[in-house]
Parts: sequence; C-alpha cells; structure tokens
Amino acid sequence: MSDIKPPRVMACRLRAVVWGLAGLCVLTCLASVRWFSDPSPSPNVERVPLMPTPAGTADYLQPPGVAKEMRWRREAVQAACAGTRGESLSDAAARLSYDPKTLINLLVDDKNRVLYCYVPKVACTNWKRVMLILSGASNQTDPKLIPADSVHRKHVFIKLSDLKPSQIQHRLLTYTKFLFVRHPVERVISAFRNKFEMNYTSSAYFKKRFGVKIMKKYRKGVSPESIPSSGNGVHFPEFVSYLIDTKKEQFNEHWALVSSLCNPCDVKYDYIGKYETLADDSKYILEQIGAPPSLHFPEVVPSKTSAVVESYFNSLTAQQQSDLVKIYQDDFQIFDYHFRNFI
Repeated sequence: MSDIKPPRVMACRLRAVVWGLAGLCVLTCLASVRWFSDPSPSPNVERVPLMPTPAGTADYLQPPGVAKEMRWRREAVQAACAGTRGESLSDAAARLSYDPKTLINLLVDDKNRVLYCYVPKVACTNWKRVMLILSGASNQTDPKLIPADSVHRKHVFIKLSDLKPSQIQHRLLTYTKFLFVRHPVERVISAFRNKFEMNYTSSAYFKKRFGVKIMKKYRKGVSPESIPSSGNGVHFPEFVSYLIDTKKEQFNEHWALVSSLCNPCDVKYDYIGKYETLADDSKYILEQIGAPPSLHFPEVVPSKTSAVVESYFNSLTAQQQSDLVKIYQDDFQIFDYHFRNFI
C-alpha cells in the first residue's frame, strides 16, 4: 500500500496548519497590545517628577530641555505674581515709564532690541561684558579681555531709566527681555563676603560706607571709638542685623531684592536665567537674542560661596535665620527657590 496521501487529505491538513499559525499570531498581537497599552507601572518602579511642581499645577511634569525650563520659569513667575495687579502689560509699561527709578537696572541694546536687567552677584560683570560686545559698544570679541571694573562705570550703558516715557513704553512692550537670578540666601552671603571680607578695591568703599556704622551699632561689648575707621572686621550676624533693621527700599543693589531691582511682576521677561544653570542658560539666551556664533559667555567658574552657605547661615540665631528668609520672601516665591523648612 502506498504511503502517499490523497491530495484532498493533504490540503485539509495544510489548511489546519495555516489556521493554527494565524490564530497564534492573533493571540500574540493581542497580548502585545495589552502589554504596551497598560499604563500601570511596575510595583518596583517609582515615578518621580523631573522638576519641582509649582503651586496649583500638581499634575505638571517638567519636560527636559532649556527651552522648556524657560517656559516653566515664566509660568512660575506669572503664577506667583497673579493677583498682585490686574492691569494689562501696556498699562504696566505706562506706569513704569513715569517712575524711571524702578528701571535703573535695565540696560538697553537698541541694535538687537534687547533689555537686560542686571542683578549684582549673579554674573552681572560677565553679562555686562557680553552686552558691550553685542551692542557694538566694544571692539573686543572676547568678553574676558574687557576689564571688569570698566563695565560698572557710569554712562557705559544706556539705561531704560534714561529714556523718555514713550521710548520706555515702546521698549518694554516690543524688546526681548531677560535677567538672571540666584538663590536668595547664597546671593546675600556672596555679597557679604565680596564687600566685607575681601580686599578688593570696591570692598574698601563698602567697609567704610556700611561696615563702620554696622559695627558701631551691633558690635557688643566694645566702645564705638574702638571700631576701626577702615570698617574691617564686620561679622555676618552683624550684617544680617543691619538688614533686618533697614527698610528694603534702602538696600544697596548688591543685597537688594531681585523683585525690587527688576520688577518681574510688571515686566514680562522672556527669559529667566538662573545662576545654578548659568552656562546652559547663557548659551541658550545668546542664541535666542541673535548673538553671533563667535560670541561666547565666559567660562563659568564654580562659586566658592555654595560650599559655605550652611556655615554662614548657622552662625545666625534662630530668629535671625527666620527674619532673613522673610526679607527675601518675594524672591523665594517668585523665582521658585526653597531653603530648609523656612519656605
């Protein structure tokens, strides 16, 4: 008897194999769809937001990238400023244009249609160097070759406060605006170290102008006559006592609030850079304002102040610590900074 199967039997068996394979494929696809579409994470994996979440936006996860970070910062400022004033941007610009003393720190670059609000102790020396080259006011191509003291002299820059009200309004509403901010506690410690502990040329002025008065008022157990006329030797707790007892409107710009220097609730800044991400933010902002590719922000040197913040802050009494944070509360909230359990 022949082992060859009739054609009809072979055809039936072949169809059965095909249908079996087809069914297996369908089950595999269904399982795959269920696997990839299942939103529940593994019980061993914790999902962590990429960035701190602003109040009122509990489901917001910060996308990566400097551009997205800039957008998030703008939104955080808008949220913090909400309710402070109900006026439009044009009304705010009109009001500010007739109060020029509030615009002293805004530098004007008409060539590139840019406004930069400089904040002392937040890389403003290097940014002023860059702005001189960008605006065409300097023939240098390397910012580091511009002497640091030269950028802080009077009449080096056009300030927004120098212009007529109509010119101020036009620039506030049409120019690209940016600023850089820094953690408030670190910034005030940096200012103290720079102006009262170092021996820079500019430090001598601050020691005589502020240091002598501070020590005479807050140095305990010594006579006023024993205070050195040079103003050398101010202690950080004494400086903080001076800040606590002084009206914020009277602060020198080196320790004045950023919210007072730059008016972020009235001026809608396009870009808010942070000292903590200075290199990346500077590169991005230069690209956005149309700087030539050959112009680079100077190499960022890590701050020495960051390592000593805790020791300086711990030299204060508990009451001084609380009062110091309260002084800079607006900057903490507007620019989304935090410190210990204070804020």
